[in-house]
Amino acid sequence: MIKWLKQGGLPMKNQLSIQEKLEDLRKERGLKQDVVATAVGITVSTLSKYENKDNKAYNLDVLAKLAKYYDVSLEWLAGNTEVREVNDTEIDALKLDDATIELLKSGQFNNRLLCEIIKHPDFIKLMTDTEIYVDGIATMQIKNMNDWLDAVRLQIIQQKNPDANDLYLKVLESSHIQEEEYFFHTIHSDWDNIVRTIREEHQHAAESAPIERPMSNDKKVQRFLQMLKFKSNPIEEFWHFFCDEMQIPFDHLSVQEHDTMRDVFKKSRLLKTLPNSRKKSKK
Repeated sequence: MIKWLKQGGLPMKNQLSIQEKLEDLRKERGLKQDVVATAVGITVSTLSKYENKDNKAYNLDVLAKLAKYYDVSLEWLAGNTEVREVNDTEIDALKLDDATIELLKSGQFNNRLLCEIIKHPDFIKLMTDTEIYVDGIATMQIKNMNDWLDAVRLQIIQQKNPDANDLYLKVLESSHIQEEEYFFHTIHSDWDNIVRTIREEHQHAAESAPIERPMSNDKKVQRFLQMLKFKSNPIEEFWHFFCDEMQIPFDHLSVQEHDTMRDVFKKSRLLKTLPNSRKKSKK
């Protein structure tokens, strides 16, 4: 029995489509389509179709052969995981307890965002600073340093009997390290840098909200509805408008997806009030 995979909807942020992945994998290796097709046992036209952005259906057996040929995960190729490489790492090797594994599987938070955080260059620094504070690794060294400063300060007072506001005494006093304050500031700084960098990378992604919106959504929709009164096909115009606002690639949708959304918009009471919509509905 031949199994088929249909690709629909929009890819998530930074997630390549199956077509893009197949084309990239081939070009990364500097291979031509006929070479890959022969090695996998399919026709060049089939491979060309699979790399075409308008293709929506895939034979899972063929995808499995391509994944094996390129030495990547079939789940990644099909868009079900972010893990590209074939990975046989045992869960035990990751040293995660049962509660953590269940939490990762629960879907209660964005695992892909967690991956971005972990992969950030400063994440190891964050974990190191956190471990030093949580386990009290530097506590004794900080205490010894503060004790030494106190001893020097006391020696100066006994030998010189300076004024209480003496500059050198104030310097020694202010040089004391408050462990909690120091590490909270350091850890906070680590987090700030990580989150700021990831936010900047998300700014132009489809999943992220635009930073500037010159007009509120309500006003924009109302203005557009007014304009639709003069359009010959308001349903089609609104479908274009909706795709633009939601950052949906209008030209990449299938005929079935277009027809489904048009049927949905025909149920809109707002759109039914438009003159041209009433005319079309009577026909």
